[in-house]
Amino acid sequence: MSGDAGVTQAVILVGGQGTRMRPLTDTIPKPMLSLMGLPFVERQVDHLARAGVNRIVFSCGYRPREIEAYFGDGAARGLEMGYVVDPEPLGTAGAIANAEDLLTEDDVFVLNGDILTDLDLAALVAHHRGLGAEATIALTPVEDPSAFGLVRTDADGRVSAFVEKPGPDELIPGEPYRINAGTYVLTPGARAAIPRGEQVSIERDTFPLLAERGGVGALASDCYWRDIGTPASYLDAHLDVLAGAVGFIPSPGSSWIAPDAQVDSAATIEPGACVGPGAAIGPAARVGSSVIGSGSRVGAGAAIAGSVLGRDVTVGDGARLEDLVVVGDGATIAPGSVVVGPESIPTGASVAAD
Repeated sequence: MSGDAGVTQAVILVGGQGTRMRPLTDTIPKPMLSLMGLPFVERQVDHLARAGVNRIVFSCGYRPREIEAYFGDGAARGLEMGYVVDPEPLGTAGAIANAEDLLTEDDVFVLNGDILTDLDLAALVAHHRGLGAEATIALTPVEDPSAFGLVRTDADGRVSAFVEKPGPDELIPGEPYRINAGTYVLTPGARAAIPRGEQVSIERDTFPLLAERGGVGALASDCYWRDIGTPASYLDAHLDVLAGAVGFIPSPGSSWIAPDAQVDSAATIEPGACVGPGAAIGPAARVGSSVIGSGSRVGAGAAIAGSVLGRDVTVGDGARLEDLVVVGDGATIAPGSVVVGPESIPTGASVAAD
């Protein structure tokens, strides 16, 4: 984990609607989804605070009140926290520009609000300042860059080219496949290059502009990295944490049960299960490789496998959910129902038995 990075302010981009995570995001912004009992974005806040950041601005769009109600002004955490809301979708760079009035004339971290990582932030800043860069991007390796934007660098660690979703004929044999990892350091000069009040993409507009004048650095890292933008990836993030791949719980094990959850002695909690705060698991129920949201109830003899339940979900006795069934907050699954995914059950919906 990072030591003091020498950058004391950050912007977390939390404006997206999380459409790929529906129905979980019908009633809650994606960054507020739970990861091991706490909102995911709180993990990012903790990561920043450990690196010496004391001022955090949330650049919001969708359902901003839930985020502000949870964090407040940050005083309880020894931080300063502020909030801006895009009046309309402004893109990733436009959202940063919208936060400028809450920032000082110093370097700033920018984080996408759906990235789980233990990136060494101090190393990122050291590389940034060693190059004298205007902006520096963290990179992560992938096996196939065709679904991403490939970032090429020179020997000094400056960006030489961006290749958006490259085809086979655009790849160079033997080159490393590295993509933008969604964590940046920006100088005031880099932020000044973003027009305010306009829809601007930092990936497609700002970074290529700065790179043309040699102003963008890039640091490749083999640290843990995951985009939690889909239900499958969200489930996998829990499995990674349980396996100890990223250190959010002190003693990684095969399952995790919140201290106030109620699990009947005759229930079976298999490896990969995460049972959230206030949840209840009934007798002879079986939960494996699944996320059970806070306040949810799993009835007697029910079986949940490879699925994600939101908050306050009720699963009736003897029901069975398997193979990536995603259940929105407050939904009810009738006793004896069988749902085999991939399947999404909307927030507040009722599923009757066949």
